[in-house]
Amino acid sequence: IPVSKTIQALKKIVQAKIVVCPGGQSECPDGSTCCKLSSGQWGCCPLPQAVCCSDGEHCCPNGYTCDVEAGSCTKGDKTTIPLSTKIQALKRIIKANIVVCPDGESECPDGS
Repeated sequence: IPVSKTIQALKKIVQAKIVVCPGGQSECPDGSTCCKLSSGQWGCCPLPQAVCCSDGEHCCPNGYTCDVEAGSCTKGDKTTIPLSTKIQALKRIIKANIVVCPDGESECPDGS
């Protein structure tokens, strides 16, 4: 059996926490909520556990109701705040066949 040469492992890219949207193809930053855009693609509301508005453009904080016509989020009878605008979600890049080394900071191709 021939001897194999050891090569240096690559530094692992540490990703920030993310929110994976349904279907697993898109992602949003941690602390945000995946909401469908009017285009049918996923968007990110910059609020945790947000309420996605039916217009496909806006969202409200958890516990509020969207009032798209008034351009506000309402809670109960008195509290109103402006609607938040969603942004396009990022496409997920899924690395296949990668093995993370014991140090947790390096990675090598699977099978090496």
